[in-house]
Amino acid sequence: MGDRKETEEITDSPNAWVAEHIRQYLATGGRAGPGTNDLLPTTRGRKSGTLRRTALLHVRDGERYVLAASDAGADRHPARYLNLTARSRW
Repeated sequence: MGDRKETEEITDSPNAWVAEHIRQYLATGGRAGPGTNDLLPTTRGRKSGTLRRTALLHVRDGERYVLAASDAGADRHPARYLNLTARSRW
């Protein structure tokens, strides 16, 4: 999000399923996966400072994009959502 140094390493999601999905998505140029519209944002951990890439579903709403970040129905926001909103400038 603009604050990345060229030497910083980006790690994929700690969730094994998400990390594998990212690898397949990148290896196939976005053709692998369940047929959804994926976005692969890299966010900086609001506590750790680690650069982490994840996969988010997105859809268009007119001229806007709507992102979905859930934690399988948990009663709390997932870390990827909290990291994305903590540093967003929108």
